[in-house]
Amino acid sequence: MRFCFLFSFCKEIAIDDINLEDDTLIVSEFNYLPSNTTGTVYAHETYTFSYSEEHEQSEWVAYVLSASDIKDVDYERPYFEIDPDVLTGSAHWKNYKNSGFNKGHLCPAGDRRRSLKDYESTFLTSNISPQKYEFNAGIWNRLEQKVRYWAKKQDSIYVVTGGVLSDDLETIGFENVAVPKYFYKILLSKDRSK
Repeated sequence: MRFCFLFSFCKEIAIDDINLEDDTLIVSEFNYLPSNTTGTVYAHETYTFSYSEEHEQSEWVAYVLSASDIKDVDYERPYFEIDPDVLTGSAHWKNYKNSGFNKGHLCPAGDRRRSLKDYESTFLTSNISPQKYEFNAGIWNRLEQKVRYWAKKQDSIYVVTGGVLSDDLETIGFENVAVPKYFYKILLSKDRSK
């Protein structure tokens, strides 16, 4: 059995912390959340995020994607709302209007179709980042679909995603929402094929 730990910026995990019992991974004292630079980590029911007020978006969003989260239902797409949990107030969706950028999901709505409530929770402005349409509807969308494929194949997968935030980024809107030049997805999976 082989386990893939693909975290580049999370707490290190020592081999001694991994125990295999009955083909099950048991990790003692391992915090699956990445480190954060904001000191503000929020937990919704189906995902956790670190909100950067300076960039008016999450520096990362982390969640477990289970096969049961992926259903073939066609919920009506809601409007984006300001996240009431963010103490400083997440950016307003109007920052994106006429900006030339899409509201790109970090935790995709397609990853949260187990229930309407889960689906709607992805339409908070703390869960979006400015993305060019060609990127959002193109390679980013294909990557999201591939991650869902892997999650179904393995029953679950752990996902961390976000834009690379720095001080030199272009901004949009009246709240100066930073536009990342790069985005990433980091996956933790159990590969039982070997």
